[in-house]
Amino acid sequence: MNQKESKLSFKNIFQRETKLATYIIACCTILVLGISYAIFFQVNQNSNNQVVEAGDLTFTYVDGNQITSSNKSACFEPMSDDEAGLYFNDCSYQFSVQNTGSLMGSYSLNLTANSGNTAPASQIKVILKKQNASGVLETVSGYPKTLSSISNGSLLTNAQINTGESIVYSIQLYVDESTVTDPNVNNGTAYNIDYVINGSATVHESQDISTEVPKTAVDTIKEIAASNSEQIVDDGTADHNLRYIGANPNNYVWFNNELWRIIGVFNNIDNGTGTKETRLKIIRSEPIGNYSWDNKGDNGENDWSTSPLQHVLNSGAYWNRTSGECPYGQNGATTPCDFSSIGLTETAKAMISNAVWNLGGLSSDYNLVSTFYIAERGDTVYSGKPTEWIGQIGLMYPSDYGYATNGGNTNNRETCLLYALHVWVNYNDCYSNDWLYTSSHQWTITPRTDGANIVFNADGYGYVNTHHVYYTYLNVVPTLYLSSNVKISGGDGSENSPFELSL
Repeated sequence: MNQKESKLSFKNIFQRETKLATYIIACCTILVLGISYAIFFQVNQNSNNQVVEAGDLTFTYVDGNQITSSNKSACFEPMSDDEAGLYFNDCSYQFSVQNTGSLMGSYSLNLTANSGNTAPASQIKVILKKQNASGVLETVSGYPKTLSSISNGSLLTNAQINTGESIVYSIQLYVDESTVTDPNVNNGTAYNIDYVINGSATVHESQDISTEVPKTAVDTIKEIAASNSEQIVDDGTADHNLRYIGANPNNYVWFNNELWRIIGVFNNIDNGTGTKETRLKIIRSEPIGNYSWDNKGDNGENDWSTSPLQHVLNSGAYWNRTSGECPYGQNGATTPCDFSSIGLTETAKAMISNAVWNLGGLSSDYNLVSTFYIAERGDTVYSGKPTEWIGQIGLMYPSDYGYATNGGNTNNRETCLLYALHVWVNYNDCYSNDWLYTSSHQWTITPRTDGANIVFNADGYGYVNTHHVYYTYLNVVPTLYLSSNVKISGGDGSENSPFELSL
């Protein structure tokens, strides 16, 4: 019998499903008690508590600070990420950080191996969760991840904590079943083999304690731009926005419990009341699906303010994090769309506010990036269409796509910006060094003005093109402006350590 057959034998399936049922019952019990979850960490005084004081910061380990397979041994059988999430309540270790001083503090969290640890870091994964203001544990950005991908065991670096604040964390280690080849491990006896988790979590208070209020996200990106002109540049427009450029800059941000990317810092963004602000503009790192831009009537209209897709993003299934119907094809046809796991969370919504989205357009594909930028903010539209829309979730502009290039050796950025976006297909340097380029087609928000149902798109071949709004094979990639009071509280912007946001 081969390894796969052994793992799928009746006996092992029975054992595995029995274990799964047990955990489901335990998880349901914990769910019933969930209303007192946040209080538990504050009042639990059992003998397992381990308290470590570091200056004005107090770290309380509810379950002790050792994570070992000699305790909770069933938690270290090989499992998938989905299984690990199911077992999290029973297999995690809780601890809290409290600032008892009169000044703002900062702290780091580290995970190190004891001398008895023999588990290969490449086969062990870690999940780190943090309790939000409502007492709900949310996964910290970038997790789960393998221990081998964590530099020097650093879980968090220089996280900030306010005076009197108490922050609760939960951590889980588990064996990633996709990396295990030993048949003894695969047949469900992981706790009897030689891989032993004997790690300990250590935390350190930063020596740099001050009363400085965390900077806004805009301020943080501006500071980065001042020291790193290769990844963030002034776009040269009248608004002098800062743009991330290049094939893969460090502009990743953890938003809505998933990866998004920062397009840049945008000046003079009207919040819908006439007040203009400087705000961070972000775009989801992956599309949410392929849907029609509009399909009202026979062939749809290029009016974003009444677009069915706009309604899905701003008041429908995506906004409400649920399932529903999305526009798909001509004559108002729809297709089922499920955003129950990727739609906007309440935490994400709190970080967004209204913005005036300009809906000006052009009558030709053959235009420079700078021409698109001016036209997008102009008043040329197809007859009777609006020039502005006030809302929260939109799509990128053709100029966003064009200004994201850094060019290459043959055609540098300056040269690429002198080519019409429609001919970029002939200049690999221009689109291949543009992080907004993908090999698939992406909708933009900008209409073509010489037709009632045509809008611009970023083509999968690297250039800007136009398509009828009822087409169904173009990607929808939500784009938005963060509220001006959003802060960056951690991360360095890389894919493995994206910027973390807070209000």
